[in-house]
Amino acid sequence: MNVSDSVVRTLHQLLLQIADIKSQIERGPRQIKAAQLQVDTSKDFLQKCRDSIKQKKMEADRKQLQLREREGKIHDWEGKMNSATNNREFQAIKEQIAADTQANNVLSDEILETLEEIDALQIASKDAEEKLKIVEADKVKVDSAVAERLATLHRELARVEGNLAAEETALPADFLVDYKRLVTNRAEDAMAALDDVSCGGCYTGLTPRILDKLRMGQPFLCSSCGRLLYRPEK
Repeated sequence: MNVSDSVVRTLHQLLLQIADIKSQIERGPRQIKAAQLQVDTSKDFLQKCRDSIKQKKMEADRKQLQLREREGKIHDWEGKMNSATNNREFQAIKEQIAADTQANNVLSDEILETLEEIDALQIASKDAEEKLKIVEADKVKVDSAVAERLATLHRELARVEGNLAAEETALPADFLVDYKRLVTNRAEDAMAALDDVSCGGCYTGLTPRILDKLRMGQPFLCSSCGRLLYRPEK
């Protein structure tokens, strides 16, 4: 049973091509997933901005209601102060008005700060909307480019697999079964070119007798790694 180096070498090259094409095909969905992740992240950020704006507006409304209620109480206290019957009652009402006025000043500052936060969030939300438009447009481009690339790769894969099948017809029938089992289990890693006088896969040294067999076209599996060995092109 003889198998020429050129046949095994060609088979290995085709298997390596197939592995490379399949690797490129596998990258396609990962690129789409990465682009979708950008879209999802942008959407999440935009929604958080919108939720924060809603929350801050509710907070501002609540504080403004508190402010109006306390202003009403101050007005009531002022009316009671004018009708106070003694100095002690007058002083107590005056102190209450001062405390409520101070509390309202603090509340007014908090309302102003909340409104400023809303303005900042609205700017961030607008920026997030623009960012989302950009990443969504990029996602469309990635989808289109990947779909086109995958179509090309699948055509190329079919062509190379066809070439491989054609080359395999040159293998002796008594070797084809072992070859198929080896390739099924290890694909492109099923073979290795000689590295001088060593296996090019695991670098185990080969004896002169094995090298002579390879020169005579007799298939040989490396006793260390199990790869089908062949001599590289001179």
